[in-house]
Amino acid sequence: MMRLRIIKMTKPKVGFYGITGCAGCLLSAIFNEDDILPLTKIVDIVAFPFIKEKKDESGFDIVFMEGLVASKEDLRVLKEIREKTKVLVSLGACACTGGVPAFRNFIQHDDYQRLVFHKRMKLEDLEPSPIDKHVKVEYYLPGCPPDKNEILTFIKDLALGKKPKRYDKPVCFECRLNKNKCFLDKGELCLGPVTVGNCNSVCVNGGLVCWGCRGPTPDANFETLISLLHEKGIDIVNIRDRMKAFVGLKLPEEEKKNEQDYKT
Repeated sequence: MMRLRIIKMTKPKVGFYGITGCAGCLLSAIFNEDDILPLTKIVDIVAFPFIKEKKDESGFDIVFMEGLVASKEDLRVLKEIREKTKVLVSLGACACTGGVPAFRNFIQHDDYQRLVFHKRMKLEDLEPSPIDKHVKVEYYLPGCPPDKNEILTFIKDLALGKKPKRYDKPVCFECRLNKNKCFLDKGELCLGPVTVGNCNSVCVNGGLVCWGCRGPTPDANFETLISLLHEKGIDIVNIRDRMKAFVGLKLPEEEKKNEQDYKT
C-alpha cells in the first residue's frame, strides 16, 4: 500500500515594530482573544513590543512597521528590519505618508525650535519622512490609526497566499453608503473626495470632517477640490494647510508648488 507523505506547512513569521510615532497604530493591532486564537493557527507572531517580552529577530516573512523616520536611530532600525524580512508593510499614516509629524517640513525652523525638549537636543534627527523614502515597501495599511479588522484581513490574506486588494474608492463613496450629509454642501473643509476610503467613513459618521489621514486616492483632483472649497468661502491657505496635515510629503509636485509657498 502506498504511504502518503505529509508535509507540514510552516506558519509565516510575523513581526510588529515601531519607530518615531505615538504607538497608536500598534495599539490598534492588539487583537482580542476571539481574534488572536484563530490568528495564531495560521501565523507565528514572533515580535510585538506590547504582547511579547521575548522576540525572535532572526528573520521575518511579514513585518508591520509603525512610525516615520525622524532620527538616525529610526533609520538604523528600519534598514536592519528590512534586511531580515520578505514583506514590509507600512502601518498607519506616519509610516505611509509621514503623517502629522512630517508637517514640520513645512514650518519655519524658528517657529518650532522653542517646543523641542532640551534634553533631546543631542539626538541626531533627520527631516521627518515616510519609510518608503528609505527602503522598499510592499504594502500600505493607512489610517490614524488603521482599522483593526483591515489589519486582520490583510494578515489572513497573506498567510493564505492571497494578494491583498488595493482599495481605491474615496471616503465619499462610503459616506453615500452610510447616507451621511455632505460637509461640502455645508461649506465645511472636508477632504473626503480626495482621500482613500475603506474606513467606513468613520469620522464623518461621528459628525467630523475627513482630514485625509488615509492618504490621497490615485486619481485625486486637488485643484478642483481647492476651487470648490474656495468658492464656498474657505481661505486657500487653510485648505492647503489641511491637505498638508497628513499627506503633505505625498502631494503631487504641482500641488507642492515651491517650498516658500508651503512654509507656514
